[in-house]
Amino acid sequence: MKNRSLVAMAMRAVVAIAFGNPLSAAVPSANGFYVWQRHWSDKVESAVRSELEAGTHDLYVLAGELEYEGRGARWRGVDVPDRIWRHPRVTAVFRFPVQALDDPERTARALVSRAGTLGVHRMQLDVDVPERLIARYGELVEEIRLHWPVAAAALQLGATFLPCHLDLAGIRRVLAAIDEPVIQLHGIDAPKNRAETWALMRRTTVFRALRMARALDGRFKMALPSYAYVLTFNADGSFRRLYAEGLPDDFVRSPGTTCELAAPDLDLLHEIFTSPLRLPAIWFRLPVRGVDRWCLERETLSLLERGQRPAPTVEFSVRGGVRAGTVDLVARYRHQIPFEGVVVAIDWGASGLGGEFFPLNGCRIEDDVVHGRLPDAVSVAPCACGELVVFGKAIARVNPQRISMKERKMRK
Repeated sequence: MKNRSLVAMAMRAVVAIAFGNPLSAAVPSANGFYVWQRHWSDKVESAVRSELEAGTHDLYVLAGELEYEGRGARWRGVDVPDRIWRHPRVTAVFRFPVQALDDPERTARALVSRAGTLGVHRMQLDVDVPERLIARYGELVEEIRLHWPVAAAALQLGATFLPCHLDLAGIRRVLAAIDEPVIQLHGIDAPKNRAETWALMRRTTVFRALRMARALDGRFKMALPSYAYVLTFNADGSFRRLYAEGLPDDFVRSPGTTCELAAPDLDLLHEIFTSPLRLPAIWFRLPVRGVDRWCLERETLSLLERGQRPAPTVEFSVRGGVRAGTVDLVARYRHQIPFEGVVVAIDWGASGLGGEFFPLNGCRIEDDVVHGRLPDAVSVAPCACGELVVFGKAIARVNPQRISMKERKMRK
């Protein structure tokens, strides 16, 4: 044990010399995306391939989550193709529960073994570390470097932090043994009831963390939300549960349960990207069309990165149907993650409104309509940001070019 302590002390000295004074390090420039999908579908593959081909963002791909069962531990893997790990812009992210800090050496051995199986040497640790265990976090990163095989490729190690960690003296020990620190600027404390206020990011916390991160280490990146959290409340208004990665496919709203959305604040994000305190950003998470209902679209994030403030809108359009004499009405929510739908007023541009209308994809006719007449207002259900949804089909003798639509009011 004494020899091991001496080795650990030597290790800390080596990494301190290797990194030198972190305050003199240049701020890295590359932005990135987290890829957190646990099922690697064709749509996820397409989104990842497009992002890697563009070459503008690094990808931080979930590589596994350590789970404990009794006294044993096992990895819950993700079915990522092997070729992804070989790409120079991909970092493997390993998520650990707090129990992993009980035995840093054992956890380090498990990680090094897992990394060897995948063939990765660019890694990031994701641990929700309590403040009292920050020293154990330092032990963990040191143990990982101690157990990393000398013959393997050079280890590039990153780790995530919360704003509360920046005040702790122990954080310097962690920073000395890693290459890329990341400060997570979003998160939410579950409210006790629906009457309390909550936010995905708090301005005071965000800018205090950015100032401290810059002063502490010039290598920091910032993790920002592109994703909305969903909060559910019981009928009496008490808090029920928070979903940090969107509602599950099998979600069923219990009678009396209400849902609220904690969405990214575009004004605050715009302020961050136009501030001299900004850092390179890693978005949680990469938008995937047809998969992510609760994520901002790629264009929204690009505008923010360029210092522009996207304006939430709903776009409406008309296109000819597959069959002659039919038209499809299409909606697209831009720069927002809608939780409630909208009501669209329709001007059919015809003297007579005779015809049939079929609402689609969760939409419905807003007002009572006489059979054989076209409606003048239709409710449009919420859908994924940036995706086109056909909300209705009309069978009528109307000129598609003369049909106009505009949002009438927000649904209550």
